[in-house]
Amino acid sequence: MKHEISTALYDYWLGCHTDEAVRAGGISAVALAPLLPDLFLLDLSPLGEPRFRFCGAAIATRYGRDLTDESFLALWSPEDRRALDRDLRLMSMRSGGMVAGVMGETMGGGFVSFEMLLLPLIGQHGGAGAIGSLARIGGHDDSNRIRGRIVAQFLRSTRFLPRGAAKPAGERPATADPGPVMAAKTPRRYGHLTLVSSD
Repeated sequence: MKHEISTALYDYWLGCHTDEAVRAGGISAVALAPLLPDLFLLDLSPLGEPRFRFCGAAIATRYGRDLTDESFLALWSPEDRRALDRDLRLMSMRSGGMVAGVMGETMGGGFVSFEMLLLPLIGQHGGAGAIGSLARIGGHDDSNRIRGRIVAQFLRSTRFLPRGAAKPAGERPATADPGPVMAAKTPRRYGHLTLVSSD
């Protein structure tokens, strides 16, 4: 992961782990307030395609509309849809997240690159979901909102992250708030990946 938004969200998600997967009801919007413009929530119902339950303001600006209730897969090419549909199912089964490199084409003909992080959540009644972030990491950033709107996007890379490390039961109650989000201050390794802060 390259962007501080990704590392901060991942650290928060890891902090929510106890002896089970992270519950959607345990995510605190207040704790995530600094990141909310770049975050989104997905419904991952096995009976339908993934849909946005929440879309942050910065993401809505990038697409020129609020994506809430829209299909997540509809934003991608047919080939990428198939890959993401498969990867989202694998992510849910593994209880680990995934990070993807995304290239977007803008209405003005420019290209911009993003880092997309997706982390699985479980619902009160066992339904699946995910929290994600979309952070710009390079490319052309048009100051004109209309010219800068994303009109097409493509997967450049996808990697699965390690399963969330469970905290000992006595260390933190399942309903405890892990506290405000803060970016990682020092590089840390998770399997073959290294989390670094951009500071």
